Amino acid sequence: MLNIATLGPKETFSDLATQQYINSQSQPFNITYFSSLSETFNAIGSECEYGVLPIENLSEGYVQVVLEHLLSTDLIVVSELLLDIQFSFVANCKNHSQLTDLYVQFVAHGQCSEFINQLSGVRIHNTQSNIESLLLAENKGIGAGAIIPHHALAQVKSDYLINKNVTNYENNQTRFLVLTKQAQPRLKGARYKTTLVVKNENDCPGVLGNIVNAFASKKVNLTSIMSRPTKSQFGKYHFFIDIDGHQLDENIHASLEQINAEYPVTVIGSYIKAN
Repeated sequence: MLNIATLGPKETFSDLATQQYINSQSQPFNITYFSSLSETFNAIGSECEYGVLPIENLSEGYVQVVLEHLLSTDLIVVSELLLDIQFSFVANCKNHSQLTDLYVQFVAHGQCSEFINQLSGVRIHNTQSNIESLLLAENKGIGAGAIIPHHALAQVKSDYLINKNVTNYENNQTRFLVLTKQAQPRLKGARYKTTLVVKNENDCPGVLGNIVNAFASKKVNLTSIMSRPTKSQFGKYHFFIDIDGHQLDENIHASLEQINAEYPVTVIGSYIKAN
C-alpha cells in the first residue's frame, strides 16, 4: 500500500482533498498526517510516496511556504484538486463580548479577516491547521474560540456559540497539488496544465518580458506568474509560472527551449487540469 502525506489532524481541508484524490485512484493509499506544511512537503519521496498540499486560495493567492519548497524541489506535480472552502466560528462562551482568545490557522486568517477584524480585545493565536485550532480552543476552555472548517461543526459541543459562515467570500476555493517522484503517462484528449520555474541567475534586464514574449509568440496561454526573491540580493527574482497545456505540446516545447537558451527552466510537472 502506498503512503500519502498531508496536513493533519483528520478533517482538515488538506485531508478532504487527499480523500478526494484517493477516491479517484484505483490503488489503495494509507494517509500519514503531519503537523505543518513544511513537514508534509519534506516527507514526500522519503516517508511517503505521495503528498497533497494547498498551493493557492481564490482570495488570498499562493500559500507562500509551499511555493518556496516548490522553487527548489525535484518532486513532480501529477494532479491538481479544487475544494470549496467555508469556515465557521465556534467559541466556549455565550456571546462575542466574552471571547478572550481566538485560534485560527495562518492561511485561514486571511480568508476570514473581515470577521476577525470585528473582534476587539481578543488575543489571536495562529496555528498550523484548522482542526488544531479547534483542539487548542477546547483545551483553553471558557472564553476561547476557533475558526474551523464548516464540515467540522459536527465535532463541536452543542452549547458552544456558533457562527456558521465567517468566510470573506461566498465562492471561496483552494487549489491543491498532488506531488510524487514519478511522472505519470500523458492521457490522450485530457486538458493539461504545466507548472514550471524560471531562474534569473545572472540578473539580466528584461527577463520577465522575454519569458512572456516566448510564450505569446507560440500562442501559449500563461495563466499565472509569481515572482519570488532569489534571497541572494535585492531586485533579483525567480518566476513561478502556470501555463495551459502539456510540456510535450509542440508550441510549449518550443517556448521552453527558447527560454532555456537564456535562463534555467525547471518543469515541475504537467498534469490534468482540475474542473
